[in-house]
Amino acid sequence: MEQSTDGIEPGDATAENAAREIARLSAENERLREQVAAAAVRAAAAPVAVTRREHHRGRAFVAALLVAVGILLAPTAVIAAWTKTEVTDTERFVSTFAPLASEPAVQALLVDDIVTQIDQRLDVNALVGDLFTGLATLDLPPAAASALQLFKEPAVQGVESLIRSTTQQVITSQAFADVWAQTLRVSHTQLIAALQGDTSGAVVIGPNGELGVQIGPIIAAVKTQLVAQGLTIAQNIPTIDRTIQVAQSDALVQARTGYEVLNTLGIWLPIVAVAFLAAGVLAARRRARTLVFAGSFLALMMAVLAGGLTIGRIIFVNTVSPTYLPIGAAQAFYDAVTPYLFSTALSVGLVGFGVAVVAYLAGPFTGGRNLRSVTVHGATLARTAAERGGVTTGRFGIWLFGARHVVRVAVVVVAAAVIVFVRPLTPAVIGWTVIISVVVILLLELLMRPEADSTPTDSTPADGPAEEREAALAAAAAEASARDTD
Repeated sequence: MEQSTDGIEPGDATAENAAREIARLSAENERLREQVAAAAVRAAAAPVAVTRREHHRGRAFVAALLVAVGILLAPTAVIAAWTKTEVTDTERFVSTFAPLASEPAVQALLVDDIVTQIDQRLDVNALVGDLFTGLATLDLPPAAASALQLFKEPAVQGVESLIRSTTQQVITSQAFADVWAQTLRVSHTQLIAALQGDTSGAVVIGPNGELGVQIGPIIAAVKTQLVAQGLTIAQNIPTIDRTIQVAQSDALVQARTGYEVLNTLGIWLPIVAVAFLAAGVLAARRRARTLVFAGSFLALMMAVLAGGLTIGRIIFVNTVSPTYLPIGAAQAFYDAVTPYLFSTALSVGLVGFGVAVVAYLAGPFTGGRNLRSVTVHGATLARTAAERGGVTTGRFGIWLFGARHVVRVAVVVVAAAVIVFVRPLTPAVIGWTVIISVVVILLLELLMRPEADSTPTDSTPADGPAEEREAALAAAAAEASARDTD
């Protein structure tokens, strides 16, 4: 048989080529099978992925809707809660309106109205004229009788001046301020009655929205003072049933009509607003991010409410007729009523801003992670150095580390409660609350004993140099804290 020049049989070469071709075709067939299988898997998973994306989008929409409703309800909830407290809390009511007795504009309003009422009911000219007429009937020398008539007009002016000065002394005295406060305290229930439609109290709301204060008791006090000073003609001042109309607004009628509704809303509306916000945060996938947005927008809404109070002052002063209430008195009334509402808006706004800051620092954000790492690292180094010197928190530190979430939340809740409930809310109260809260949180970091501090890990060189061991412990604690917070 003929052989090839290279010693390979022709049949063998053909078989080998065929085998290689078969192997190539088999590999290609297997590759095509794998591609078909992968395409089938992707096709089967595509509806699941689409459904998951739709579920995430629906969840995000629900969370955003809940948070938006809570934020929009927040200003109304603050106003409703303030209205309820202002009306139903006697001490708050007295602390709001009692300072008005020391306002010069309000004092001037009371003095002018009281003097006018006394002049209308006590004819000083007639009384003094009768007195001089009686003196003229005496057997006086002609010169004395002529001179007596010259004193008539000054006598009238003197009596009127005495009435005004006595009224001024009564109104500006501390005794009147005390009586004013006591009267407010006693008549607080009468204000509620006024809102319920009762017109027999000291503070009344008329059918057309007239807000009035009865001054009959004040005139009686002035009468007593005048008689005590020897002005016996003041005994002729009759009992005066007079109500000063200090404002007129259709809103007062609406306030009286909606008193029961506002009383209910003052309790439940803040709860509903907080519930919507909490539900929105719980429904969100990225809760830390949702908390940041919710807190920020809540603070923004409270800032808008505080700005609206400033604009409302201008509108109120320009709307109230000077016939009923002079500009100075109107400003005094508005400034007396709104501070608590402004403080509440400020406190809620600060709480919202604080929640946003805490959520950012505690959430999976780069800035928050870096700050937490630096804080935990520094606390770990200080704690390790103290333990080398024999100072340790022992089991308490271990327990504190285990309860760190509850303790941190408690610190935040206490700080928020101070800002919400302490009145008056001053920059000093806000500043000290923030400083003390930060100091307490840093102190807690020093007192904690994480497991990384007490149990050597694979990456902790227990027998190595002290500096390396401290650095390793700090890094481990910081990493654990960052993972734990995320």
